[in-house]
Amino acid sequence: MNYKNQILKTNGSEFQVTYTKKDGTARTLTGHIEDGYTQHVSGKDEYVVVFDSNEQDYRTVNTNTVTSIQMI
Repeated sequence: MNYKNQILKTNGSEFQVTYTKKDGTARTLTGHIEDGYTQHVSGKDEYVVVFDSNEQDYRTVNTNTVTSIQMI
């Protein structure tokens, strides 16, 4: 499943995503892609920057390690 496209097509709507962090632990965050904010990690197409609504900060999500995504 192409989770990157699913995340990018949320059009600013809130979603919950669970993925595996670099250290091997799982993280579930509730967030959104901010309108007009298309920052990406240079040279790493599998990464998407998501605004974490609970922490009020940006998180980089590796879409290759996403285990679930759900619209809220």
